[in-house]
Amino acid sequence: MKMLIGTALGVVAVAALAVQPAEAQKSKNTLRTALASPIKGVTYYLDPKPATAMEQGAVYDGLVWYNGETKKIEPLLAKSWKRIDAKTIEFVLRDDVKWHDGQAFDADDVVYTYNWLTHPKTRMRFKRNWAWVAKTEKLGPHKVRITAKKPTPFDMVRHATLTAIMPEHVHGPLKKKIAFGQKPVGTGMFRVTQVDANKGIMMELNPGFKHGGPGKPVTNINRIHFAFMPDIGTQVAQFLAGNLDAVRNAPLDQAMSMAKAPGVELDLGASISYQYVAIDAKGRSGNKPLLDIRVRKAIMMAINKDAIVKLGAGPFPIARPEAMCWRIQDGCDYSVAQPSYDPAAAKRLLAEAGYGNGFKVELTTFVSPAIRGSAEAISGMLAKVGIAATVDARQIQSYRKKQRDGKIQIMVGGWPAGGMADVAGTLGFLFSPPPSRDYHGDATLKKMAKAMGGIMDPVARRAQGRKVFNRVIEQQYFMTLMANPTSVVHKSNVTVKIGSLNAFAIEAWDFRWK
Repeated sequence: MKMLIGTALGVVAVAALAVQPAEAQKSKNTLRTALASPIKGVTYYLDPKPATAMEQGAVYDGLVWYNGETKKIEPLLAKSWKRIDAKTIEFVLRDDVKWHDGQAFDADDVVYTYNWLTHPKTRMRFKRNWAWVAKTEKLGPHKVRITAKKPTPFDMVRHATLTAIMPEHVHGPLKKKIAFGQKPVGTGMFRVTQVDANKGIMMELNPGFKHGGPGKPVTNINRIHFAFMPDIGTQVAQFLAGNLDAVRNAPLDQAMSMAKAPGVELDLGASISYQYVAIDAKGRSGNKPLLDIRVRKAIMMAINKDAIVKLGAGPFPIARPEAMCWRIQDGCDYSVAQPSYDPAAAKRLLAEAGYGNGFKVELTTFVSPAIRGSAEAISGMLAKVGIAATVDARQIQSYRKKQRDGKIQIMVGGWPAGGMADVAGTLGFLFSPPPSRDYHGDATLKKMAKAMGGIMDPVARRAQGRKVFNRVIEQQYFMTLMANPTSVVHKSNVTVKIGSLNAFAIEAWDFRWK
């Protein structure tokens, strides 16, 4: 959905290639690609990682779906809905949908799913995404009522985002729910025929899928095989050998080089995920200069964001959010500009703050090549204004421990913008976080962010959002760098549309045969 952020995110195709005869695989109607990490099962609920996001959207459906091109919530398993009051929505469900095993979908499945998501004994990483739900009631065989604990302005967007309805007759009896992901049953466009740690995941089109509408258009590819290949070098080698039809997120230089071959194309675009810088303004890490707003601003002014974009996207146009949200998200607005690149002014600010001779700082980031590359580039930029910055690249679990321990001085990270077309995720995770994640310590900001939770009027909520996102910029807590680019090198008989809300920026149905 390349129009999700607007044409600035555009998808750019670089034609070229033919590694191996492409039509042979097309005749078998199986697209072959790879996953960078194995998954426990096809269920984002219990194995939440980018590698499961794309599969979940293909195998399961929610009540509704957010169409990134129309920027509207559209029917899916629910054919219509009505807001009764600020806390209550009633959904009329489709009566012509069946699960992949042939059983009929009905209201019992919806009630079961939401009750399981909110049950005290259910354990999952992102359970807070549904903590606002008070109760789910069956009003008839194909009608349900979902009531929130309090007015919840983002309820419909959450129903539309990563809220997959589970089959009560299959999911309910399982003692270990993770087992469901090994033999998943959904209502979606694809049904899973294999989940194997060695052979990967095989999905094939569900002929009974008729309810996707414009938001989930059925692809013309009959089967998709996801092989588990953690090493990008292995993926590239397998592509060149003709054993894969598409490779995602190869290093940009390598991807551009591959696309010079005849019969190969390169597409590059992005969704709403982006890279950012966060500074410990609370003083948890013990780096005193960071407490001074002049120092924080100097750091921001020392970073050349245009150079970061060029590093990550090369000649391809990629948008940059000008605040910690995109304007297409409900609740997002801002009227204050982030500091412009000005190393001379940065030096003057450092001198004014008493750090004319510079100081030492540590940049924490991830082992991901793209984000680590940005951190290393920023380290060099800070050196030019006298700040000696080292880079500490970590795996996610190690990073979380360092975060909890309060030892992060400056973070160069990636944020999926809350993963939906609303700022609710960002408000709670970054601006009003628990002590373990709080590096700004701004009580005013927390109060502002919390106030947005109960504002149902979109105009009033956006006005409050303007106060929140302006303060973040004014106090120099966070600075955005660029939208996270997603590249796909693929055979020329395949087309790819990049820009979905999921963590890969691609849905399974965004692949098609030409």
